[in-house]
Amino acid sequence: MRTSHLEIKRRIEDEKKKISDQELFASKAFEAYLADLAETASKRYRRKIRVKTYWDIYDRNSAATDNRNIVMNTGNSIAMSFPTRRLKADCLIGMLAHEVGHVLFTNFAISAMYTESLINGALFPEEPKPMTVIESVNLEEMKEYLAKGEKIPTEVIIMAARNIHNILEDIYIEARMCHDFPGKFKTGIQLVNLRIPEFCPSIVEQLDNGVKGFSIMANLILQYCRTGDFNNLGDYKGEYIEAFESCVPVIDEAAYDDDSRVRYKATNQIVIKLWPYIKELVKDTEENHKNSGGSMDEEEIQKLLKELAEQLDKDSIKVGAAPKGKGKSAKAAKMKYDKEAEDDETAELQEVVEFETGRMELEKTDEISEGNSGGVSRNNFYSGSGYDCSEDDINRVLNTLAEDRAVMDLEQELTDELQAESDKIRYGNAHSGIHITINRMASLDPEMMESYKRVSSPLLLLSKRMQKQVMQALKDKKDGGKLTGLLMGKRLNTRSLVHNDGRYFYNNRLPVDEAELSVALLVDESGSMASNDRITTARAASIVIQDFCESLGIPVCIYGHSTSYAGVDLYAYSEFDSVDKKDRYRIMDMSARGSNRDGAALRFVCERLITRPEATKLLILISDGQPADRGYCGTEAEADLRGIKREYSNKGLKLFAAAIGDDRPNIERIYGDGFLDITDLSKLPSNLARLIIKHIK
Repeated sequence: MRTSHLEIKRRIEDEKKKISDQELFASKAFEAYLADLAETASKRYRRKIRVKTYWDIYDRNSAATDNRNIVMNTGNSIAMSFPTRRLKADCLIGMLAHEVGHVLFTNFAISAMYTESLINGALFPEEPKPMTVIESVNLEEMKEYLAKGEKIPTEVIIMAARNIHNILEDIYIEARMCHDFPGKFKTGIQLVNLRIPEFCPSIVEQLDNGVKGFSIMANLILQYCRTGDFNNLGDYKGEYIEAFESCVPVIDEAAYDDDSRVRYKATNQIVIKLWPYIKELVKDTEENHKNSGGSMDEEEIQKLLKELAEQLDKDSIKVGAAPKGKGKSAKAAKMKYDKEAEDDETAELQEVVEFETGRMELEKTDEISEGNSGGVSRNNFYSGSGYDCSEDDINRVLNTLAEDRAVMDLEQELTDELQAESDKIRYGNAHSGIHITINRMASLDPEMMESYKRVSSPLLLLSKRMQKQVMQALKDKKDGGKLTGLLMGKRLNTRSLVHNDGRYFYNNRLPVDEAELSVALLVDESGSMASNDRITTARAASIVIQDFCESLGIPVCIYGHSTSYAGVDLYAYSEFDSVDKKDRYRIMDMSARGSNRDGAALRFVCERLITRPEATKLLILISDGQPADRGYCGTEAEADLRGIKREYSNKGLKLFAAAIGDDRPNIERIYGDGFLDITDLSKLPSNLARLIIKHIK
């Protein structure tokens, strides 16, 4: 199968037009793109971060991290609400940046200390002071609940406190990311925050939906932290506004401090201010406990707390998920902000999405007041990035995805052609009625490619040794020269007369354009090849031979064969006309499988090789010398193999059977003098090099 570059390019362009948002953002190519971005940010802190993506438009979560791994829902509603792929991608990058910020800048160790302190009835790092009379009463009441050590009140208080702290932590880590990475990460973070107001229900709407008081307060704080305002459509005036305004000075003072303990102090202050709403959660949960008879075991209590957590999650504004796990914080650095520049650049970002319909009118607000009907918020910290290559990035990912799909189609067409060729071959009476199936992976699992990289280094060194030995012979054949030490010839080499051995003549060799050599490798993948690591040695030898041939431009195909209930299975690892140039990775799939009907597999590969235009055709067979399939074994099977070798040798094909360990007697009995020992892989370069040099000369 011959495919031109123009044909591949045309197919890529056609595939790009067919790719949907889901196919793009759920693809491995986009996941790899996000992973590269995360790695770029984490390298300076010597942290390793893994990124995994999934697509679920019904999942309210967008992203989460456990301090080592980041999981992202690329189909989340906020990202997919943008009208263009560029903006959707920028939004997802902003969500990635948020999670990277947690990994790099959140102090997970102190978070564990804070939780442990609450369990022990104390507030870390210290109790707030000074406080109002009401706040003092709130603190004492909360401490009484904690002092009892009862499961439900303690867990509910911890749940509420962690919720508030995560919101404050979000402000800090996003500011750090914007400061340290003022490119696409900053753009993405600010774009997400610009979009949040449209997903924020008003206070009136939350009250109508029966949202609990604590969730209303947490949502107000989150909106303020992310946008500088909150949604008050319906012109609500009441206790929630008053409680919120009392929290604003605490938030403003602690949000950007590099000392994480300052945010825990602020958390304590806010928790005490919101104690009436947290107490409501405690009482409701305890009431549910009593309604069940009050005899819940530990598992049932955990289920009850889980239901509360799910309800709070449902009532909250979802932007990202709270970080989980343990870890160490990165070294803090001071941050400075130019408010005037940030305001100008926020307006610039707004222009990017202003053409959309159905948006609330943008209104600049400088303070919170009861009379503010709001409904729209803006981000007061956006300072722009100057990054204008987002569209190029997405086009690059689209090209990669489209190329993968186009190449996959071409690889499938190659498999179909190989199957068609197989169907035309007459396999002889020994294989009458046997079905041949060609198996070739159209796409590759990235893990298979990584596995190849992990094991191939020492094997590629063997390939390089073999290349050095063969390259000179190839050069001599291309350049021409003298062939000396001949018993007869047209020219006398007077310098050889002193040897007195009769080899006095030489001939000139004419230069040729190329060595004209093609190679095929056929590997027995029967179950018996698993014994004594035969298949492992065969796989390693295949890697060496494939790299050797590819590096020197020698056409090569590598096949494995076994049997199944359907007949003979042929596995096309490397092909003469490979489209994607990833054959080296396919070899990692080589393994011991079923039985082996060597004759059918050998005839197919011989036919593949015999049609090549190169003058020298070399076939290497790796086997344990034990043909064994239903109705195909023993002396008759060996006679079939000797007949196939004789037939194709007469057609000019050079066949050599490679043996591993004590398989040599079987191999020599079947194939005669065409023998190659590959037991010691370190000797493979010299042994195979001599074989190749002999035939190209």
